[in-house]
Amino acid sequence: MLVAHPLDWIDLGRVGYEEAFALQLHLHALRRAGEIADTILIQENPPVITLGRSASEANILRPREELQKLGVSVIEVSRGGDVSYHGPGQLVVSAIMRLRDRVSSIHEYLRLIEQVVMDTLSGYGIQAERVDGASGVWTQGRKIAAVGIAISHGVTLHGLAVNVDPDLSHFGLIRPCGLENTGVTSIAAITGSDPGLIDVRDRLLGEFGRVFEGPVRPSGVDVARLMPAPKE
Repeated sequence: MLVAHPLDWIDLGRVGYEEAFALQLHLHALRRAGEIADTILIQENPPVITLGRSASEANILRPREELQKLGVSVIEVSRGGDVSYHGPGQLVVSAIMRLRDRVSSIHEYLRLIEQVVMDTLSGYGIQAERVDGASGVWTQGRKIAAVGIAISHGVTLHGLAVNVDPDLSHFGLIRPCGLENTGVTSIAAITGSDPGLIDVRDRLLGEFGRVFEGPVRPSGVDVARLMPAPKE
């Protein structure tokens, strides 16, 4: 049975992936020490390709020089999975939760994260589903949200990325999650309108609270103190 622990949230807005990840590690350490509650970290990133622990360079379909010219960086990350793309118009959510307080297994945690996304999309009239043998959330045979996590000392890192209205052509730079012939879609592509990141954020937070059975509230953490200085 889930325990009704609170879920704090922080919205960083548009921020570099590496700066946001450095903050995520700070929050992870604070959560491990019991100094903060479970925290949901929300962000939008400039164009970046992330390589998970099982990633293959072969799934990046353009030379690094070409990616650099396009303004797309490439970063190795600690989450599970293969290659993912993040960029403007996509809502990236990292969940920093003490696992034993919420679920009985990693599998259950992943299923609940996926449920949060599916229930959020349902609010836009989108029927989304899981696909056997593939991570993330899918609709009409196309991936609409990526899911990838890491767990260290019983506390989770990383989480999910929902395609709200990104430039879908950028997903052609990679083989998403290492899967052949995988289509990618977004809320805007399906519904014909962009609901905006704030609307999706608010619905997603509501579903986090419902699915994980805890009150959702703004975090009191001094983010400015913990955030590293942006890279030049």
